[in-house]
Amino acid sequence: MIWLEMISIRTAGTIENERVLEICRECSRPFPARGPLTMKVYCSARYKTDISIHFQWKSDPGPGSILGLEVVSALKELGLVSHTLWIERGKFITGNRSKAASAAMGNNMNTL
Repeated sequence: MIWLEMISIRTAGTIENERVLEICRECSRPFPARGPLTMKVYCSARYKTDISIHFQWKSDPGPGSILGLEVVSALKELGLVSHTLWIERGKFITGNRSKAASAAMGNNMNTL
């Protein structure tokens, strides 16, 4: 099972924001064999103080990963933190669609 662990934070300012990014760099060192498949960090396009950290895992999610819980603990002093788990339910066609997929969608995707 593939699952996504999302940790989002809204920091108080740029100093706290830089500390969050420093924690992310520390977390991005090579993972052990049972570590996440990927780690991605997103900064809000609108608010400079919003950061979202995404760990993708292949295992049973349980209440969250040890790594994720440690990151949440480290971030709590820097701002408002949200920690959520998401389970992958399917993959959908993106980019170049096949003719069959376009026909099934009634070519309506071009108007979105």
